Amino acid sequence: MDKHFLYNLQARAKQLVLNAWAWLRSQPSLKLAFIGIGAPTIIVTLLFLVFFIRTLGGHYGHMPEHAELALVENSEASSVISEDGELLGKYYRENRVSVDLVEISPYVTKALIATEDSRFFEHQGIDLRALCRVAWRSIILGDRSGGGGSTISQQLAKQLYPRRGGGKLGMIKIKMREMIVASRLEEVYDKQELLALYLNTVPFGENAYGIEVASGRFFSKSAADLKAEEAAVLVGLLKANTRYNPRTHSERSRERRDLVLALMAKNGSLEKPVTDSLAALPLTINYQRQNNRVGSGTYFRQMLRAEVEKALAGKKRPDSRPWDIDRDGLLIHVSVNSVMQRLAEEAVLEQLPRIQQNLAVDWKSAKRAPWEDAFMKTVKRSSRYQSLEAAGKNDEEIMEALRQPHLMTIYDWKTAEAVDTLMRPIDSLRHYFTLLNAGLLATEPKSGVIRAWVGGVDYRFVQYDHVTARRQVGSTIKPVIYATALQGGMLPCEYTPAQQFTIADFQNYNPRNPGGNYEGVYSMRGGLTKSVNTVAVNLAVRSGLQNVVDEIHELGITGNVEAIPSVALGTVEATLPEMNTVFSAFANGGRRPEGGVHFLDKITTADGETIVSFIRPKKTIRVMSDTIANITTYLMTGVVNNGTAARLRSTYGISGALAGKTGTTQDQSDGWFVGYNPKLVVSTWVGAEYPAVHFRTLRRGSSTATALPVWGTFMRKVQRTRGLGRYHGGSFSPLDAMTTALLECPDYLDELPIYAEYGAPSPEDLMSVNEIRTRLGQFPAQDVEQMMARRSRRDDESTLTYTTRIIELLEKENRRDERKAKRKEFWAKTLFGKKN
Repeated sequence: MDKHFLYNLQARAKQLVLNAWAWLRSQPSLKLAFIGIGAPTIIVTLLFLVFFIRTLGGHYGHMPEHAELALVENSEASSVISEDGELLGKYYRENRVSVDLVEISPYVTKALIATEDSRFFEHQGIDLRALCRVAWRSIILGDRSGGGGSTISQQLAKQLYPRRGGGKLGMIKIKMREMIVASRLEEVYDKQELLALYLNTVPFGENAYGIEVASGRFFSKSAADLKAEEAAVLVGLLKANTRYNPRTHSERSRERRDLVLALMAKNGSLEKPVTDSLAALPLTINYQRQNNRVGSGTYFRQMLRAEVEKALAGKKRPDSRPWDIDRDGLLIHVSVNSVMQRLAEEAVLEQLPRIQQNLAVDWKSAKRAPWEDAFMKTVKRSSRYQSLEAAGKNDEEIMEALRQPHLMTIYDWKTAEAVDTLMRPIDSLRHYFTLLNAGLLATEPKSGVIRAWVGGVDYRFVQYDHVTARRQVGSTIKPVIYATALQGGMLPCEYTPAQQFTIADFQNYNPRNPGGNYEGVYSMRGGLTKSVNTVAVNLAVRSGLQNVVDEIHELGITGNVEAIPSVALGTVEATLPEMNTVFSAFANGGRRPEGGVHFLDKITTADGETIVSFIRPKKTIRVMSDTIANITTYLMTGVVNNGTAARLRSTYGISGALAGKTGTTQDQSDGWFVGYNPKLVVSTWVGAEYPAVHFRTLRRGSSTATALPVWGTFMRKVQRTRGLGRYHGGSFSPLDAMTTALLECPDYLDELPIYAEYGAPSPEDLMSVNEIRTRLGQFPAQDVEQMMARRSRRDDESTLTYTTRIIELLEKENRRDERKAKRKEFWAKTLFGKKN
């Protein structure tokens, strides 16, 4: 570009400026004032009117009318309340609980006004002085650090009707809308109501909404009990929830607290010496968090959610809107006992690390774990593998990607905590594949009411609920086999050989005993106490396999059960609630709860108005005679006192009446123990999510090493915890003298006894238990006792022969008394013409 062109351009520009200046000097002052001030003002005013009219028309977001604002409700979390009145957890999208202003510490409102809106009681929703101050500071001085000058009412409007993108000049549109809503709020509510509405609405970080939730979260107290320095911490959070979080940024939070205290002193809410002394205090919090996945009874609450939604289906609020568990602040009352629930969770977390370590030790020397094939199938079903496959990668590329380390948070079974670590995704998948879990369920036998429910180790990482999982039950089914045999007429002292045998009708099925011992013969008590497989199968076949299946269903197991010999060894699949129902029948004299288990009592509004309630079940179903149930309980006391569950007495020191049965499935995949006292039935299960993961040895993998310790730890805690006395003590229904006599025989003999040697009838000739019970039932108990006292048992007389002789003598006396009564009646009529 040449110099001549530039020179001409500069000259023209200079001339234009001179001409403009000359024109301005020639114009009247009034005209110039209009051009400089009036025109911009008119333009701004017109723009304001356009924005105002469009805002009122709802072009920049929903514009609520006064009537709608009068019905403003905060979304509130629904609470799950235990039978002892404690909070187990909540359901929410926003964790919020509303309280009245009188239930909020006055320090909170003073700190809020001093910090956010010092002229709150002087304006009507819009503070023009504050707006001008902010405009001067932000626009003229360029300082944007002092905030936006919004009043408390404007901030409330923003919370109730969240902002949305406004395109060009978006902030002006947003502010216009908030100012109008704020003005309308001021017309609908008084200042005290606005403060309460605001404090119940604003977020305090970590998904905690409202002052009550925030107070409980950071200081474990209600909002009414907050001290001045604590109130300052929470109000300080409102400026920036994350930046001033006292848990994660304590120093910043303290600085912000001190600033809030200084502002309180400045506006006269606190004396300066007081704020100085409070600022000198260290920042201390008492943090406690509860949410959908953290807290007490997490697995139970997830199951409960579906039941609550089902119970509320079709029911409407007063405003005709369906009830919403996540926002309507419902109170859900359940039967779970908070103390027992805590003890159950503690028992699981105390025992699982040791059991998991045993699994690792069991396979330490093995070159290859037997579940590798199953694991690889799981890998290919994982979301990570499938997403890579969908991206077009082949198997080799996918596996290479899964071997690249990433930062992740996993459940550490050694500490029972979440830990951050650098781990390969393939190792993370293996970690959870081999992770052992547990289920524990405690119910009352008469009603099926649930008192504790633990579905796993940590819901944040494993959402599968093992209480409702259907797994093979192992030898815990054997009491049902023995009860079926008793009902079929077999006697408790009828001995069964432990010898191995083959059942040709079922593909030469050949039951085995884990220890390889097939010697001797066992009474029913002995066979159940030692959990002898061959004895159980023998009894099941002799009782009729279909009879066994029918009894299993009658007792409460609903799944498909095959009439095959292995049913006696627990190839049946069942859930923990079903097993509790089965054992409730034994504990409850042959009657099981009609509805299975019960846990939901009622659902109410926050004000206590009942929406729906459920009566705790009282009806029971008779599934066997009380004699059979009591005898089976007697057999199971042998399991606890002398058998596979004897550690409950020796190691865990559990006292009182106790019965139960251990159960270990094939390859030690599942460990069970279901036990009960007169007040409580408790079932425990331990295993991996995939049955392919199992123990190598019985020593480490049997139920006595897995499920039994969890059960024993829990019940020991129950017996040693104050306030839980109603769940232990008492005694089982006593057996009458005749039934007790039927049980008097050794648990084990080297060989079958020869009854003929003692002059006793063969087993086939003896009366069945039911027949004996029926014939004895016609006599008063004192008559039986008196006859036994008069006619003692002979030295060479078996128990059953003696029982038969006593019955025959009692029947003979009855017949004699009847003849005597008839003779008396005959002579009275003959001599006196009337009946005696």
